[in-house]
Amino acid sequence: MIDCDVHHARATDQELLPFLSRGWHEFISNRGPAGIMPLTVQDGLPNPHGFMRADTFPPDGSPPGSDFEMLRQQVLDRGDVRRAILTFGDDSHVAGHHNPYFAAELARALNDWSIDRWLSRDERLVSSIMVATQLPEQAVAEIRRHADNPRMVQVMLVDNPHRYPFGHPVFHPIYAAAEEIGRPIAIHGGAGGWANPASTGGGKVNFYFEAHTLWPQVVMTHLVSFISHGVFERFPRLRLLLIEAGAAWLPSLLWRFDTDYKGLRREVPWLKKLPSEYVRDHVWLTTQPLEISPKREQVAELLGWVNGADRLCYSSDYPHWDADETNYIASRLPASWHRRVFFENALKFYGWQEADLAPVGGRNAK
Repeated sequence: MIDCDVHHARATDQELLPFLSRGWHEFISNRGPAGIMPLTVQDGLPNPHGFMRADTFPPDGSPPGSDFEMLRQQVLDRGDVRRAILTFGDDSHVAGHHNPYFAAELARALNDWSIDRWLSRDERLVSSIMVATQLPEQAVAEIRRHADNPRMVQVMLVDNPHRYPFGHPVFHPIYAAAEEIGRPIAIHGGAGGWANPASTGGGKVNFYFEAHTLWPQVVMTHLVSFISHGVFERFPRLRLLLIEAGAAWLPSLLWRFDTDYKGLRREVPWLKKLPSEYVRDHVWLTTQPLEISPKREQVAELLGWVNGADRLCYSSDYPHWDADETNYIASRLPASWHRRVFFENALKFYGWQEADLAPVGGRNAK
């Protein structure tokens, strides 16, 4: 298997301080009795069950996802996991910080922390390149800084500090840099603004129940924006992964998208293909949270309309409360899809060769 969404975390704020430059280290820590400057942007809608699986809390009280040995046992060694893509925890919301320069420094430090404290532990682990999109030119520099590290495998976008969705030209320098160094883009669910997570297509909601139900709306908006602004025409080698937003919404969106393109194509003359064709050529989705249809076969039948067997990539979303177990995903999808969904689709997306992946049990990266 390849697990495309594993959230790793820091045990304490002190863990990140050695990776910050001197000035920012002082900015964060020299506050006297006020303590350390907050490093993460917090969610405003609490989950009544908590955001993490009960069995993922380390015995010492550290946050879930911060203990390598527990993550190894619960993710890497539970099956034939050849690679697990690390996607950070609350730290992924660097673009939710109001101070853009602070956000850029945090992104740089987080990437170095991930390489030093995690990738050094097991060859099966690879990491995302976290960027703060407030300052695209600094995001570009951060992307290029990791060009020669093959274990920094994708550029991840989460919060959106601008009022435009991710297809807008303000973000294009980021995509140019990603294409230049041969990395895909990953948009993670929640990419509407973690500091104001109740924002949806129609306005603010009041309950986490509402927010979780409407979670895919933001990813839909970014996907439509990507295609409408011609991102894949301008960057034809770019690949896009949509993480933690489900998948069953895609067929109906593409049916509407193609229909509207046929009537409104003169507004976007740079597009050369149907929207569904751009998705077919450039876009993959992760499984979690896979929608539960009334009958098991219905979700697979629906996803079959968009070639789901070749577009879905397995993700556990460990250690989140709604993480999907491998056996659950296997039970909801046809057996003929399993090798592709659990392994081959991610191989193709990331451009890997099976022979290059770490074997069962992994090897210590040192």
